[in-house]
Amino acid sequence: MRTIIENFQIVIDRQNLLGYYFPKLLQAPADILSIHHAEESLNLKFNLELYELYEFANGTRVDEGSELTLRKIGLIPIHNFLSLEDAVSYYNSIINMNDDTLNDFFLNFDTDYKPGFKLFPFLEDNAGNCYWVDLNVGSKNYGKIFWTNTYGEQPDYAFESLTSMFQTIAECYESGIMTVDEEKNLSCDYNQWYRIAKKNNPGLTHWDIYLNQ
Repeated sequence: MRTIIENFQIVIDRQNLLGYYFPKLLQAPADILSIHHAEESLNLKFNLELYELYEFANGTRVDEGSELTLRKIGLIPIHNFLSLEDAVSYYNSIINMNDDTLNDFFLNFDTDYKPGFKLFPFLEDNAGNCYWVDLNVGSKNYGKIFWTNTYGEQPDYAFESLTSMFQTIAECYESGIMTVDEEKNLSCDYNQWYRIAKKNNPGLTHWDIYLNQ
């Protein structure tokens, strides 16, 4: 399996060929002080994969008042790659919800499982759908990618690691599953996305429900 950086570069190269906006919005790599500040702000410790990701690019930045929608700027459809600053703000906005709402947001009612709160958000859609790196040290799910959503589906672990997630994303671009229309909106063949995600994350059951529909 390729590294996060190798896969991210493949994504950028493919997006450039498609004339997509995302590569132009990437910020410079985060320095170590910025990473440490984010860790201290959220009282957690990045794993090596998160260091690799943010030392490649510190999320994206869209100018205030821009008319670019999430369909035009997402790493994957409608999911923004958060800067460290935006990730801290997003985390705090979620963690400050009332107790009942917060519990429902993270609790998987089917399995009665809820991860600890040492989670780092890095892809979100401004509507409550978000991918988080589990940084709960000592947990069996440490390093996995937890998905929360507002679709009425149970929050669950969708990827075994950041590496496997970026491998999945890159393969979707390489195989033409990710496409850009004439208006530069990013789209995805989700049936194929599910298949590739399952292939790269065979230890997770999350994708089975979609593949068996």
